[in-house]
Amino acid sequence: MELSEAIRTQRAIRHFSDRPVSDETVRTLMEAATSAPNAGNRQQWRFLVVRDREAKRRFGDWYLRAWTDTVSRIGDEANAQPYRSGGVLGEQMENIPVLVLACIAAGSAYGTGNLDLRGASIYPAVQNLMLTARSLGLGTVITTMHTQFESEVKQLLGIPDEFDTAALIPVGYPARGVEFGDVSRGPLDDVVFQDRWANPLD
Repeated sequence: MELSEAIRTQRAIRHFSDRPVSDETVRTLMEAATSAPNAGNRQQWRFLVVRDREAKRRFGDWYLRAWTDTVSRIGDEANAQPYRSGGVLGEQMENIPVLVLACIAAGSAYGTGNLDLRGASIYPAVQNLMLTARSLGLGTVITTMHTQFESEVKQLLGIPDEFDTAALIPVGYPARGVEFGDVSRGPLDDVVFQDRWANPLD
């Protein structure tokens, strides 16, 4: 698959089939993630591949609690499709074949003065993983709801204090009737400027 096609058709997938994801495929995703550029090439990322059903169930519980709290505070926007399907994601979390928890060294271990370098290192890795998944016909979605339960997550999975979680990426083949396709986005002129704010791009 051409990279441009993967980018253009990479939708957030929140409904998954129970088709298993092979160990070889997971390794391919991890190799893609750890090929990403990162600050100072320090490679201070860690990835937890979670297949254990009970651990996935716990993530589902945390996700649903955080999602319910979030939706209760955003008003009418909660009726939009992504928010409605968010609840389904939490409910089926234990049945999703693989969860990947992306972690990064904690701020005190990975900053320079007040400069926080973590996002510049972990999120390119996450996007590498997600684009590679798309090229293999796998669906993904990036979530951060679990971070409201950071201490519980760390305790469950034995994550040391020197690392923080940055994203949870469910990985699996899309459910029947769920398809990839061109994404719907607003026009560039609304969001891309040149030299000064609101100046249109040439």
